[in-house]
Amino acid sequence: MAKGLFATYHPAVCMLFFLAAICFSFCTQHPVYVVMTCVFAGAYLIYLKGARPFLRSVGAFIPMVVFIGLLNSLFNSAGASLLWRWGPFSITVEGLCYGLAVGGMLVAVLLWFSCYNEVMTEDKFTYLFGKRMPTISLMVSMISRWIPRMVSRGHSVYDSQEALIGCYDQSKSGKVKRGLRMATVLAGLGMEDSVQTADSMCARGYGSTRRTAYARYKWHVREYVVLGLLIALVLANAVLLVVGTGSFKFYPRMSNIEFLWGYVTYALMLGMPFLVELERLKR
Repeated sequence: MAKGLFATYHPAVCMLFFLAAICFSFCTQHPVYVVMTCVFAGAYLIYLKGARPFLRSVGAFIPMVVFIGLLNSLFNSAGASLLWRWGPFSITVEGLCYGLAVGGMLVAVLLWFSCYNEVMTEDKFTYLFGKRMPTISLMVSMISRWIPRMVSRGHSVYDSQEALIGCYDQSKSGKVKRGLRMATVLAGLGMEDSVQTADSMCARGYGSTRRTAYARYKWHVREYVVLGLLIALVLANAVLLVVGTGSFKFYPRMSNIEFLWGYVTYALMLGMPFLVELERLKR
């Protein structure tokens, strides 16, 4: 079970928050907005899973951000501040900053999805969409369960092959054979699981009547308050982005970074999981 008071709120409130955080992270490459969403997403991931998983994620994301920044600089030399030139390729400050902003935006989205996977469990997703979209909710629930299971089985199969025959054949052809053998084993296990799941669903009468949820979530006053505040913040941020608060010009010269009230509303929206923790202080 996910840590924190926000994870115990109604699934509709949690879903609205993550949809807003992910969508707004895609909407702007403003440096301040990108830094804010990365900070809040990273802080919430640390709160949910601890520092070690966050550091592992950051260790994998940093090379991606640097690669995107350098790649954009090499193929987009529209900036006015030249840093380095080699033949037809050149790196400018503006191109590098734009690439880093795009990379940071992608990192923020991935971090928010990691938080989403911790808070929005399968039963919550099924509770929200099981009655309205039963087939889609079932597919999403099964896929979210199937992927980590197959990854774990893949590691087990690979370790078993390494223990049995890996020490005897380390050539490229041997590695290819082990890979094909592992794929065959995983495909067989997947088909066996699908047959067992289908038999179990038929035995339990799937599709014979209206679907019910495994867990029931009731609305309380706190959920209504947080939902209303979230809706107000989402609308406020949407209006501010439409009027150009989150716009930032990188080319040919970068705009100056100034204080905007949109930073406050954006921070309040992204910090909602931490704001609800203030309820603990009243107890």
